[in-house]
Amino acid sequence: MKRILLTLVWVITAAVLGSAQTTGYFPQVANGIQADGVTWKTTIYITNPAPLGSTAASGTITFTASNGSPFAISFVDSNGAPAGSGNTISFAISGGETRKYVSTGTGAISNGFGTLSASATVIGTAVFSSFTAGGALVSEASVQASSPNLRQAIFVDTQAGFDTGLAYANPNPGPASINLNLLNTEGVAVLPSTTRTLAGNMQTAGFVRGGFFTTSPAMAGTLQITSSVPVAAVALRFSSAGLFTTLPPITLASLLSPAVEWLEQRPWLSPLSSFAKLLGGLQFRLG
Repeated sequence: MKRILLTLVWVITAAVLGSAQTTGYFPQVANGIQADGVTWKTTIYITNPAPLGSTAASGTITFTASNGSPFAISFVDSNGAPAGSGNTISFAISGGETRKYVSTGTGAISNGFGTLSASATVIGTAVFSSFTAGGALVSEASVQASSPNLRQAIFVDTQAGFDTGLAYANPNPGPASINLNLLNTEGVAVLPSTTRTLAGNMQTAGFVRGGFFTTSPAMAGTLQITSSVPVAAVALRFSSAGLFTTLPPITLASLLSPAVEWLEQRPWLSPLSSFAKLLGGLQFRLG
């Protein structure tokens, strides 16, 4: 009986995994000019890894501002032609093809997040670039489109003039209760954890030291992010000179089975997640 139940769970999961659709998130999208004249641009690359000439993957990149409203950014493609309309870029990419979209950097600085949706498997990467008032490149770094997680962590380094910036987005329709726990290299809490609420379809960003934790000392370690619903996160390590690099989040160990974990991180599959949990509970009691 237990084998039948476990087999059923994995069959359901395999069927879902077998679907070729892609949904990924860029937790931070920045565009525009800061008060000090520094300009930020975001470049997004999308590629279809299928064999050359195979059926096109159609989809969209939709941009949402930090406050949850449509984030209308001007983009150009690799030929310099305008790309997209309003807050959405639509694409159709055959196997082996790639698209490049660069924000123009015009207007006052604004932030948000991007949602990548496609009818078939595609791979997306965002590149953050900062420029001086004269147009010289200061620094840039890239991060792949990610899936939201319930339990994740970022590396934190605020020593020797460095700081760590964190951005996370809640792509769910309802609010997310997010607990932030700052740990040093020994895994000991540096300060009491803090819990924040982020409304659905909203995003926030800030520095760890003096931002999310206003009294944090200079330290190295991790910031654990535990949320009531899956959120997408990314971090940047900044030097005092304005140079930066990305710090992709790491997934924390889960007490759930891999199948349930995968399903639970995708709210639109909640019926399957609930069913898998039920079967898991039955298997436990039968044991």
